[in-house]
Amino acid sequence: MDDLVVFVNGKKITVSKADPEVTLAHFLRDKCGLKGTKIGCNEGGCGACTVMVSHYDRKLAKPIHYAVNSCLLSLVWLHGKAVTTVEGVGNTATKLHPIQSKLANSHGTQCGFCSPGRERSNIPKAH
Repeated sequence: MDDLVVFVNGKKITVSKADPEVTLAHFLRDKCGLKGTKIGCNEGGCGACTVMVSHYDRKLAKPIHYAVNSCLLSLVWLHGKAVTTVEGVGNTATKLHPIQSKLANSHGTQCGFCSPGRERSNIPKAH
């Protein structure tokens, strides 16, 4: 495969000769400039790197959404899939997602490092 196509927060991104050793977390932070995806433990334990991955299931005839630890996932696994980061869910400039609002209104945030991961872990359940 020469070109990898992935959709990040609705934007189509084509990567030529994608390196299988590059994780999704590093791609999002280093190549896309999306710093909301944190790299905490880099072992999948803390959840700070959680993002939502989506794909269309032809058999079920509907989109499937699931939370993944982006620090463990190779970028090449995402060919043809969509990734939603905390920046793509909602923000104060446009509109917060209802889960983000509930987290903020219930004083559910702490330092903000793991909050985006907790929020993104719940978003696939809301779809």
